[in-house]
Amino acid sequence: MSDDIDHTLRLATFLSQLKYEDLQPEVINHAKLSILNSLGCGIGSSLARPALKVSSAVLRPDESCLDAAIIDQSRRARLEDAVLINGVALTTADYDDTHLKTVVHPSGTPLAALLSWAEVHHLPGKDFILAFICGVEAQCAVANAISPGHYRDGWHITGTTGGFGAAAAIAKALGLNPHKFAAALGHAASMAGGIRAMFGTDTKTLHMGRAAQNGLLAAKLAESEFDSCPRAIESWMKLVSDTVSDADLSALATGGPFEILENTFKPYPCGIVIHPLIDGCLRELEFLRDRDLIDSLEERMDVVEVVVNPQCVRLCSVRQPRSALETIFSLYHGCAVALVYGRAGPAEFSDAACNDSIIRSIRDKIQVTTDQSVADDAARLKFRYSPKSVSAMDTVLEDEVRIDHATGSLANPMDAQQVENKFSDQSKAIIGRKKTSDIIQLCRSLETVADMGVLGALLAP
Repeated sequence: MSDDIDHTLRLATFLSQLKYEDLQPEVINHAKLSILNSLGCGIGSSLARPALKVSSAVLRPDESCLDAAIIDQSRRARLEDAVLINGVALTTADYDDTHLKTVVHPSGTPLAALLSWAEVHHLPGKDFILAFICGVEAQCAVANAISPGHYRDGWHITGTTGGFGAAAAIAKALGLNPHKFAAALGHAASMAGGIRAMFGTDTKTLHMGRAAQNGLLAAKLAESEFDSCPRAIESWMKLVSDTVSDADLSALATGGPFEILENTFKPYPCGIVIHPLIDGCLRELEFLRDRDLIDSLEERMDVVEVVVNPQCVRLCSVRQPRSALETIFSLYHGCAVALVYGRAGPAEFSDAACNDSIIRSIRDKIQVTTDQSVADDAARLKFRYSPKSVSAMDTVLEDEVRIDHATGSLANPMDAQQVENKFSDQSKAIIGRKKTSDIIQLCRSLETVADMGVLGALLAP
């Protein structure tokens, strides 16, 4: 990278000087949808094992100053602990948003930090939106600059870049000047971490929670004039990626488009590279129904041959997952549940579905080929079924399905109503229909909220 430009300071200057009035309506609206989408993911996983384990590890009954709500838990927590626990919940199901160019999940870390911060410090809705956007933009700017080599080399890009997003969000909420803002990003660089080897384990969820917590600390240190070095992000990037681009890092600061508009929402709670396969298997159900094959699927299906981009195999190649957390990273499981259940929601990526004997059998019948020319949001599938019996007159049946753009991709995005429905599906069974409706209404008009503490009250049991 160029040594005569401090890209960290340029990015910090742009974000610290950004005003709400500078934001286009489409940027604001997409930010509100991103917030609602991630809130739903947090509520849906608030009582899952990772969030409960972290709560058990960090909360103490004799603590005072319990200022912040934990999503759908009856206890409150210190600000820093609430940020950690909520961050874990937001990402547990891997149902959160995705910035497709980098496969980073950009909303969770700034949102986890801001939720608790805004509740404690009574942040207005407009300031919340602006700080959230700054967090997303900072995280995506760094992710763009280190992709694709960083992720390919084994780093978990959401974990490593998440601290920059949370630091930028809190720095903006604090109103830090450019130099303090840059120092916050520098502190985040020294705390960045997360490796892909942890996928399918509790530790993977810790990456987002800890990054949000680190970002909060980074911004508070910078506010207190805790010093950092120049060009901090650049120095960090040289260590963790061999494909660094200073052009990507400086694009936003030089008037580049807002990356939040590239943010997409998931229709299925699993690795986004599995989505075209799920779409293809759901489409195949019509073929099965027309030929009365559904009830005998396990016996009649010989093989499913799928062709995907190599990224799909790199990220989601667990053939026989051992837990719900591992199903998220199994393209085989995604195909199987879509074929057997005709659905691919949270219940289909559970421990029960993971251990279903029919699902296990179908997973073993899937064969995978990679092709670099197949886009990340595309897939080709070929299904082959055997005759009903050896003496039957019918022949081997075959069918082919091609998915050009998966549901939820930039070319085939979820609309606002679909995002609201996704939120309701996760939320209403946990916090009730009334609070679910209230949160949807609040997010629709977030810019008019005088005190974001009202959201904390709605998220509490």
